[in-house]
Amino acid sequence: MSLKKLVDRVQELVNKLYNYYVPPFKVQRIKLSESELQSVINDIYSKSRPAGWLRLDGDYYTTDPQTFINIIKWDWTDTRKYVLDTFDCDKFAMYFKARIAIDFGINSIGVILDYSAGHAYNLLIIKEPQGVKWYLYEPQNDAVFTFDSRDKRLYRMDPGSWYLIM
Repeated sequence: MSLKKLVDRVQELVNKLYNYYVPPFKVQRIKLSESELQSVINDIYSKSRPAGWLRLDGDYYTTDPQTFINIIKWDWTDTRKYVLDTFDCDKFAMYFKARIAIDFGINSIGVILDYSAGHAYNLLIIKEPQGVKWYLYEPQNDAVFTFDSRDKRLYRMDPGSWYLIM
């Protein structure tokens, strides 16, 4: 293969990769006020008290519901292979949190280490027209659901038996 053909092929592959890596949508970050964040945390505590809340950042940023849906559809965390102890539920949850913070500046994603269920997953804080809401998110299959509609076998959140890392 000539050098010119090789360079053209590399360029073609780079363009394909670019189309997969660069999202086809814009993300408008929305800064959460301290009172909005505290209201979410208070609501979480009213439903099930975590053993601890580990706050990692001073300011938190989110986005609107449709943009979060676009991010979840675009993100490839759910396509990763599950490997026991190497890339299992806690790694999926931490990977999704870190990836979205790095790629979009959205850090209002928590990691839930649920020892009562022996599982880890995410918490999403989203700015909706009627206010700030929180959801649970399974990064292994892109399922988004409320606390009340969760499968209590996988997402138990028994009071005092889980941790929230934000």
